[in-house]
Amino acid sequence: MVTTARLWASLLIILMLASCDNQPAENTAIKPDNSTQLDLPADIDWFNGSVEQAFAAAKQRNKPIFLYWGAVWCPPCHELKATIFKEQAFIDQSKLFIPVYLDGDTQQAQLYAEKFSVYGYPTVILFSPQGDEITRLPGGVDIQRYVGILDLAINAIRPVSALVSAVQRGESIGRADWDLLAYYSWGQDRGKVFAESASGLEQYQLFALLADNCPDTLVVAKSRLQMLAIDQWANLQPSDSAAYQQQRVDYLQQVTRIMADRELREANRDSLIYAGPGLIPALTEGQQQADLQQQFVSVVEAVFNNDQLDMMVRLRALSAWVALQKSSFEKDQTFSPDQLQWVAESAAWGEASVNKYQYHGAINSLWQTLYDAGLVDSARAILNRALTLSKHPYYYMPDLGYLEAQQGNNAEALSWYKKAWDSSVGPATRTQWGVNYVVNLIALSPDNLSSISTASQTIINELASQDTGLYQRNSVRVGQLSDSLLGWANTAERQQVLLAIKAQMTQLCATPEDRQRAGCQLLR
Repeated sequence: MVTTARLWASLLIILMLASCDNQPAENTAIKPDNSTQLDLPADIDWFNGSVEQAFAAAKQRNKPIFLYWGAVWCPPCHELKATIFKEQAFIDQSKLFIPVYLDGDTQQAQLYAEKFSVYGYPTVILFSPQGDEITRLPGGVDIQRYVGILDLAINAIRPVSALVSAVQRGESIGRADWDLLAYYSWGQDRGKVFAESASGLEQYQLFALLADNCPDTLVVAKSRLQMLAIDQWANLQPSDSAAYQQQRVDYLQQVTRIMADRELREANRDSLIYAGPGLIPALTEGQQQADLQQQFVSVVEAVFNNDQLDMMVRLRALSAWVALQKSSFEKDQTFSPDQLQWVAESAAWGEASVNKYQYHGAINSLWQTLYDAGLVDSARAILNRALTLSKHPYYYMPDLGYLEAQQGNNAEALSWYKKAWDSSVGPATRTQWGVNYVVNLIALSPDNLSSISTASQTIINELASQDTGLYQRNSVRVGQLSDSLLGWANTAERQQVLLAIKAQMTQLCATPEDRQRAGCQLLR
């Protein structure tokens, strides 16, 4: 199922990997085959060899590794390629490190992903020449800031995890260290700083500690850490305590100060674009709420109207404008005809204005913007056009499936989910799309036992043909399949189907080594 949350999550992603202890066997190819080859900019000397060879070369040449984990169909990957990777400043800087591209559909890629604790596409990690993870790089920043952050990481004495530990011990760290912390890709930490099981409160407490300890003179770094803390705080359970109410006052002042300062607005652009619907009710009420709403709308409109910004940033602002407006609607309120016309015209302008590298990500943003505004036919039309223009049309088919399911067109929705799976390419991608089909099949046509059985067993057969079929993203997808099947099997007939699927899973997890994998603990 596609949601606005998925879009927002994907926009916050671009990041990195962990130490290379216990690496997989040597000479494992990391280049994708022709069916999954990402068209990477040729001016960057991407490493042509195995992951182990890349780390060995880094140590020998005393150069860090820039590891880019991606997929050919991933819209933020296309955006990264269209912006950062094509800039001469980054191309020049790439000579200082060993750039490695690891496609999620290549042999043993998911095993590497588990070793390095990466999941979402794209993730970018910088490793030291000795193979230690330094930092995970963020998306949503301009090229000057990006190369600046990368330069800090290349020259960093301590990795981000060590810097956090130092702050927790009450030690002083330098200006460059604070910048590294402020621009770390926290959304893709994956257990490097936070424990995988860290609660929202624990994450907030760390962000608040960092924000409080960052020197006031480092205004940009401090503002980014403050926004991290405030965003996380807004997700916590509200309280009537005096301390909580004082936090509301303090955080409102911090947010309004950031929005009022041009440098801080630019440094926190993506946070401000997306934070409004959550922060406005958490920080304010009554007339104060209306005032803060208008401030956020003004920020978003200014981003959309700024022709000096990258087109994808402006289209994200259009999506955020729709979300902000909806967040202030009364019950049963909808957009006015003038507003709908403006959204439709803006989306048409965006679709016509993006270049071929931006197109994939633009459609991903625009169809949801149209759908969220209530322009269902326009959303459907833009997705159908994308099917004929995209090199990876299967990416948009589940979106059409979701759209039709929301309109009650279940048979058509399932047809799109099935087409997406049938036409998808690459082992991890096929597992993802296959599970998506079965999960929706269970939700929309739960009595279709034959299709549920056949599709589930096909997924497991395909996993069995892979060397590392039950690692990382694949393991997560099998977990989703397991949850759906276990919840569905509440009759004797369904139990029989489930037993056959479980038997097949037992064959896949035949050896003691296999049974240690997280994926083999599922469907039991």
